[in-house]
Amino acid sequence: MGKNIAFRVRQWHKWLSLIIGTQVMLWLATGVYMVVTNLDFIHGDHLVQNMAGTLGADYEPSVTFQDVVDDYPDASEIVLTSWIGQPVFRVRSPAGSHLVDAETGRQISPLTQDDAIAVARYHYTRTTDIASARLLVDAEEAPTEIQSRPLPLWRVDFDDAGSTAFYVSPDDGSLITRRHTYWRIFDFAWMLHIMDYEERADVNNTLLRISAGLGLVLSVLGMWLLYFSFRRRQRSLS
Repeated sequence: MGKNIAFRVRQWHKWLSLIIGTQVMLWLATGVYMVVTNLDFIHGDHLVQNMAGTLGADYEPSVTFQDVVDDYPDASEIVLTSWIGQPVFRVRSPAGSHLVDAETGRQISPLTQDDAIAVARYHYTRTTDIASARLLVDAEEAPTEIQSRPLPLWRVDFDDAGSTAFYVSPDDGSLITRRHTYWRIFDFAWMLHIMDYEERADVNNTLLRISAGLGLVLSVLGMWLLYFSFRRRQRSLS
């Protein structure tokens, strides 16, 4: 009776190993990669600078807040700040976000290609040349690496070893995110780890739950077989 049960358990263990074994190895391999890599490096912190631009305490803009309010009466927020080294007003309203030159009152946004390149160069820590710059409007053409960030966005690619890409908002001129080769490798490893092959974000998807459950069953069966083998060996020696 015991031998028949052990035979069945071995069969189940073998087939489960074939079904889930590859995914278990992927969990281990991707888990090790994600643990040993520096997240600040993956996030591209080494690629950006001038992220906390400020204006002098005694700075007085030529354009007053009242001037901006008059031009944008439905504004919900008006902030005087620094943008790529120059004073601007960031205006938020139901119509969207806008950049307004604090010296001339001219609306800067939506950003042109040259503006987007200027933003990318201002924040980039290196002197590498620009490879390309294009405005992403269609969600179907947008790369998955921007994740859920809304379009439109300017994508500025640098001609460097890491294939660095900066994503710039055409509305408020801010650097939305940055991507490079090692981030993309990390993102691919994350996709394999959580088994979300579309959005790469759902850590509670059905496929992952099923695989995790089968992995647990595989481990339990393996432990039972190990226990059975030890008991059988002890009986044969006695």
